[in-house]
Amino acid sequence: MDFRNKKPSPAKAKPDKEVVVSKKSYAIYYLLIAAFAFVLYGNTISNGYSLDDIYVTGKNPLTQQGFKALPQIFGSYYINLNAEEGGQHNFGYRPIAKATFAIEWQIFGENPGMSHFFNILLYALTGILLFKLLRRFLSSYHVMFAFLAVLLFMAHPLHTEVVASLKNREELLSFLGALLAVSYFLKYHDTGKKINILWGTLAFGLGYLSKANIMTFLAVIPLVFYFFTDLKPRKILMMLIPLVLILAAAVIIPRVLLGETTRSMQFIENPLLLGVGFAERIGTSMMVLLFYLQKLVYPHPLGFYYGFDMIPVTGLGNVWVWVSLILHLALAGYAIYKIREKHILSFAILFYLINISLFSNIIAPPTGIVAERFLYIASLGFCIALVYGLFWLLGTDPRDLNPPKRKMNYVILAAVILAVPATAKTIDRNADWESELSLYAADMPYLENSAKANFIYATNLRTSVVERLKAGVPRKQIVPDAQICIRHFKQAVKVYPEYADAWNNLGESYLLLLNEADSAIQYFEKAVEHNPGFTAAFYNLGYTYQVTDQAEKAIPNYEKALELQPYEVRAMSNLAMLYQKTGQTEKAIALNEDIILIEPSLDLPYINLGTYAMRSGDAAKALEYFEKAIQVNPNNFELNMRLRNYYQKVGDTTKADYFYELARRSGKPVN
Repeated sequence: MDFRNKKPSPAKAKPDKEVVVSKKSYAIYYLLIAAFAFVLYGNTISNGYSLDDIYVTGKNPLTQQGFKALPQIFGSYYINLNAEEGGQHNFGYRPIAKATFAIEWQIFGENPGMSHFFNILLYALTGILLFKLLRRFLSSYHVMFAFLAVLLFMAHPLHTEVVASLKNREELLSFLGALLAVSYFLKYHDTGKKINILWGTLAFGLGYLSKANIMTFLAVIPLVFYFFTDLKPRKILMMLIPLVLILAAAVIIPRVLLGETTRSMQFIENPLLLGVGFAERIGTSMMVLLFYLQKLVYPHPLGFYYGFDMIPVTGLGNVWVWVSLILHLALAGYAIYKIREKHILSFAILFYLINISLFSNIIAPPTGIVAERFLYIASLGFCIALVYGLFWLLGTDPRDLNPPKRKMNYVILAAVILAVPATAKTIDRNADWESELSLYAADMPYLENSAKANFIYATNLRTSVVERLKAGVPRKQIVPDAQICIRHFKQAVKVYPEYADAWNNLGESYLLLLNEADSAIQYFEKAVEHNPGFTAAFYNLGYTYQVTDQAEKAIPNYEKALELQPYEVRAMSNLAMLYQKTGQTEKAIALNEDIILIEPSLDLPYINLGTYAMRSGDAAKALEYFEKAIQVNPNNFELNMRLRNYYQKVGDTTKADYFYELARRSGKPVN
């Protein structure tokens, strides 16, 4: 096994004739890789939409417009919405993935199965391109080295979040863009044709517009050229200039045209956001890196979201911090020690460290603190090192193009032994991604300490329960799921007691699902205690006091909600009703007039003003308001019938018949 100390030969500037001839037989490898992708993820084709798919497809109103949506997709930020407690979210310029879904909607309509099919196809394409590149890099290695590395990479269960989740198509497209960029730059190196620089730069730019993860390839591309070509460092750096330029354009132009981004990340997403000290930042980052290594070696359990408090903030006094630090320093030290030899293990380690650095929390705190998708590209370095380890352990030199058949069979068998459970885990995990609720239910036993995971599951389950109630399902039948919602909201606030959103949703669950107003009020009070600027919680307090006939308590909470958000129409309308009920008619009239200015298409303020006028004895004024309400909403059956009966009573048959006809057109049966 003295091959361990031999210096691997870097790839030649131009492949020799033997390699060119052997490429004719690569078709079988391409077919096997494509088939393996469908073996791994074929069962996702029967899945529906799942976590965060609404951002790009599913119920996304933009992509449902098909081709018509493309100008707006390329002319707007990736996320543009209002979050209740988190504030305005307007960030990310990732038009490519969303555009592919718009095109799919135009051609196939609402068809999640077809979207999953294309995800698998993209995964297969990345596998094939990756194999081609590894063969180009490692032309002096046995073909099975590259093939086994690709198969183990594809089989890794950590990739289920990337492939089984439609939203994460952006990860596939970003990596595909990176691989194409490397491929074209290598073609430029091999042929000298400068057009390949253009194509490589374009591929890199499209990859960045899919997701910014591709930025790590500004370091990976020089690494590739150093290890696998004889190109001089100065020329390698010169090749990066167009990549830096297009990256700058992709960052600056959207901000100039679309304005500054806003992304209000919360403590529950990553506790390192709140200015922890240097020791805590380093300690927690080391725990994060240890988490990644553990998942690479043993990918179980898997979770849809981590966040606070799955990776607790820790300082340098934690022994595992030092274990992680020593381990990563040893890896980096070995890679640097072997870098002059251009050793394949040095490349694999550096590839891994470069790509995972973006998500280590050392550079910047990512959403969720850790995620399995963060390991997607980085895991390639692990798989290359793993295959090298198999060859080494079984006494086979990977650069021996004609090794003893028995030894080669042992290497293949060892790789298969590793691939089989990984494949089984991947196929089994895909079923969890069938829908949002199936994913949450499968993962929650492992995410007890994640405040946001508990919140996400409870919120989505509550929405499902409310929809069943609206559909006429008896309340007693939904009680078990209501209790599950409440249990997970309570777990969320147990993990993070200042979680105002969870306190608020806990109150809504008691009110809407169990009709327990007293408990609801208790939790709404907790929400405003932890977030005095929480408009929705004050509104909920006002509404709960209103439906329990406590106007004197409802009014100040509605007034506080309007102080925080002056044009909240629901609060204005309900408060006007309470003002009228408590004899403050002038205030009620003023609020309804304000609503008309804010939302002139609403009929309710006109109805309210008409009702006030009728009660004060001004029938003419009341009729004027009621008829304006009908102009706004001709399909208001009850009001049409009310007006018909009034005009019939006073003998105005023309108007009585007019409003009767409007009532009939509304679709409801009339007597």
